[in-house]
Parts: sequence; structure tokens; C-alpha cells
Amino acid sequence: MKFNNLLLIINVLVTYLFVANNIIIDAVPLILRDASNATDANDGKWEFVGKTGVSAMHMTLIRPTKVLIIDKAGINPEALIANGKYAYSTLYDLTTNTYRILSLHTNTFCSAGAYLANGTMVETGGAEDTAGEKNGFQSVRLIDGCDDGNCDWLEFPYELDSARWYNTMASLPDGRVFNIGGSIKACAINRKDIENPTFEFFPKEHEKGQKIQFLEDSFPFNLYPTVIVLPGPKGQTWLFLAANKKAQIWDYTSKEIVKHLPDIPGGPRTYPLTGTGALIPLSYRNNYQAEIIVCGGGTDMKDRNAPAENTCERINLADKNPQWDEDEFGPNMETGRLMPDVIHLPDGKLLYVNGAGTGMAGWDKKATNKTPRLHTAGKPTRNPLLYNPHVKKGSRWSKFAEDPIVRVYHSSATLVPDGTVFVAGSNPNRYYCGMDQCEHPTEHRAEKFYPPYLLNGVSRPTITKVAGHTKLNDADAIPVKYGQTISVEVEVDSPTPQFTSSLSHMGFVTHSQHMSARVVELKVDNVKKSDSGYTMDITLPPHANIFTPGRHNYLFVLNKGTPGKTAIELHLETEN
Repeated sequence: MKFNNLLLIINVLVTYLFVANNIIIDAVPLILRDASNATDANDGKWEFVGKTGVSAMHMTLIRPTKVLIIDKAGINPEALIANGKYAYSTLYDLTTNTYRILSLHTNTFCSAGAYLANGTMVETGGAEDTAGEKNGFQSVRLIDGCDDGNCDWLEFPYELDSARWYNTMASLPDGRVFNIGGSIKACAINRKDIENPTFEFFPKEHEKGQKIQFLEDSFPFNLYPTVIVLPGPKGQTWLFLAANKKAQIWDYTSKEIVKHLPDIPGGPRTYPLTGTGALIPLSYRNNYQAEIIVCGGGTDMKDRNAPAENTCERINLADKNPQWDEDEFGPNMETGRLMPDVIHLPDGKLLYVNGAGTGMAGWDKKATNKTPRLHTAGKPTRNPLLYNPHVKKGSRWSKFAEDPIVRVYHSSATLVPDGTVFVAGSNPNRYYCGMDQCEHPTEHRAEKFYPPYLLNGVSRPTITKVAGHTKLNDADAIPVKYGQTISVEVEVDSPTPQFTSSLSHMGFVTHSQHMSARVVELKVDNVKKSDSGYTMDITLPPHANIFTPGRHNYLFVLNKGTPGKTAIELHLETEN
């Protein structure tokens, strides 16, 4: 059946169902675009897939087919709970493109998240009372993903030692979670009277948060600092920290600076002049060498029309005297990008989506629920950019097809197991602003972006067995150990496949921070033809400093750089 570039609109109407806790399960109208409506395979393809019910200020892949969506407490007309209040968290199903409303009662506005080794999502911080919900500043919220419709939030409103708004979290090699920074009140830019230059752990190590000089040195652009667990020898406990223009290596066990790094060139790279930082994909081929790239940001806090930062800076931490090396941000540095999201793709490249070409992150305090705001960021950057870190400078960037939906402040994106990128959110408005009410409306529409590696005609492998297990992406992730060589079986329609493999953790996404996200290339040996396809041996990372333990880690098998039809969730068991 041919659609000739028209949209097929399928209205799916499902009666509201009430679960035991009176939360509504809501099936939303689903709009599909015919796959033949794609642009050139070199440009990638966008597909509108459904609605998230609430705006995706925060998101994380919490099950192989489920994305956890978290907004702030406020107006969400498409997500009413049974008592007439608006919901602000949903669980989005990637297979049905519908959502289930979750129950939250502490304000999650501009909060953070990370996973414990047991697979529990820990979400902390937030903002003041609003929309009838509790203060979220000191809140700890826990949730375990599920496929049976029974999971929901467990909240502890005063569990943090102090208030945190715009904090950052990271999963640690020892299975705990690190939590750093923020402010004790909402603000446009941090101030001395409200800053929180401390860190703490979950579960708690001390009753009170401990001071860290780095946040004082990077003031005032020190909200949502970049935190990355650094690969290194087993037992190493080093973090890369970056905020404003400052960067350092810091030991979370000794609580001491390991090395001061040079200031990052260009303007500030963190909120509200928001750029993004990432760990260059790791590989066994170079002994998991640690390189960091920081891209984009703003140039002038006082000018809504100031151009966004159009550079990236890259540093090799394995060098004896590490220095930042400037790179363009996109082909020919044609425009800068504020508030970009960076996705670690399974082929070892980085994809940048979302953002704006001018201004700063934030919204206008003068806005009211009757007066749509004047947006602080403009010129949406709608073309995805692909960065290949493995080729020479000047040849690293590619630009793809324009997103038909504007994604600016409070948008988010994450890799999902089929190799596509799930993109949602965008709400630069103090109050809900509908499609025809303002230039950049409150977005509940979700899309998938298909990178060109899915449109090149190469046969995609299907993983059929992992480490002796044939029940894959089931209720339990496949248990594996560090350094283990596992047998993997695949089916693929190709007489001459070329297999590679990687392990991905998609992280927790908000405000251009992809907390704990990373990908590592795995060694593939002993590829053999079998009656049903191919078998191979894949060696997992040697220890937890290379890849943190727990669930939510996804094994990809690629054929000639094209990901398989779905990645398989592994459970890396905590080291003794």
C-alpha cells in the first residue's frame, strides 16, 4: 500500500482504565508516517510515534521497551489523574506508543537521576511547592521499571541532607550513586546566598553533605555540572568534573583533587549558558583510553540574541599534560548550539540533537498563565549532527534531516534498543502553552530519529541467544560478570557479515546532561557459521571502572556498522 508522502492518521481510542491506585492508563492518538516517506538514506529519517502525556523534561530508558518520562509539577491537560489533578510522570511504551500515568507528589522540576547497582532508579532534588504538590528540594524518589503495569514511585520528601535544584548524579563503580551541587532555591543563575557547593552519596555516607571547592571555583555557572566516571585501573575512584570553564579530575574516595585541568576555552559551558559534555566512546582497542568532548553553550547571559557557542573542545586524559583541542561544532561551524543533547550511538559515534542557535536556557519570569512568554532562546537548531571521533579533524561532522518539531529548552533524547533515538519534550514556558498559543509550545509529541546506519540496506542481525539464555529482554536481565567471554548467537540475512559489538548505558537525561551515559566497544572473536546463523564470543569489560555495574546495560551486535534489530539487556554483577 502506498501513502505518497501523506500522513496516515490512526486514532486509537481506549477506555480509561483505573488501576488500584486510581492512576489512569491512557491510550493516546497515534500518528504514523509511512516509512517510504523517508528522505535520502544519508540524511536519516524522522517519525512521529505518539504522545508522552507530560512534557519530557527528564527521561530514562528504564526497561527494554519502556521510557520513564518526568516533567515538573504543573498543568498537563493530557494527563489527568483520578482526583482531577494533573500528572507529571508517565511510563511510555515503545511497542504500543501509549503511556501509563505514574503517581508523584513532590515537585521534580529540574531534578536529577541515576541507577543503583540493583537496578533501582534514584531521582532526587526539585523545586518549591506548586500545583498542590510538595516541595521537592530534598526529595529522594525511587522506582523500578516493570512491564506488568504495577510499578510506581516511592517518595521520601526530606531524605537529602539539603535542598538541591539543578544537581547532577552519577552511578558509581561500587554500586552507589554520587550527587553533587545545585542551589537551595530556584534561580536563573546561581547566587552565593543560595548555592549548594556540596556532594553526598546514596545510600548516605555521612549525615551531612560535604563541601567541594570545585563548585566554588566554577561559580556562578555551576548548576548541572558535568560528572563522568573515568575509566582506569581496577579500584580507581576518579571523576571528571566540569562546570563553567573549569575542569578537574577528582577522587570520590579520598575527596581530593587528582589533577587540575586547563580552563575550557570559549564561553561558559553549563546552565544557563548550556552546552553538553560526553565521554568519547571507549574501546578495548586502545585500552579504554579516556577522552572527553564538551560542545556548545551560550556566549552572553544578558543578550537573548547572542549567538550560541559554535565550538567543541576535546581532551585526552591519557596524555601526560592534557590540553584542550578545539574542534568545530558541526560542518563548517555554520551555527552554534545551545542546549544540545548528545547520544552515544552503538557504532562508537556521537549524535547531537535539539537546541537553539541564540540566547540562553530559561524562561521569562514576567510571563503569566494568560501572557505567553518571550523565549530566552531562539533560532532552533533542528538538524541532527553526527560526530565521528575516529577520523581526522575537519572530516568528523555530518548533518542530517531537519526535525519537523522544534525542540528547545526542557527537551530530551535517548538511544533505545532498536538503534533509533527517542526524542521528546520542549517546554520553555512557565505555564502550559498550547500549539497555537506561542512560538515554542509545550510539547507532548514524541518522535524517533532513524540515523543513516538504519537506512543503508545492510542486513540487521537478530540476537537469539546470550550466555546460554534464549529468554531475552524478559523480566530479568541476563546475568554476566566482568571480564567474562560470553557466547552470542545471531541470525542475519547476509553471506558475508562483519560483526562488531558494543555495550551501552543510556543514562538519565535532562537539561543537556546525559548522566552516566557511555558506550564501550567489545572484542568479538571466533565467529562461526551455524545451522541457524552465526555464533561468536564477546568479551565484556574487565571491571567496573570501565562500565558501572547493574541492569540497564544493553548489548548491541552490529553488522558492518548497522545495529541489530534490538539490543539485549545485561546485568553486570557487582564486583567483590
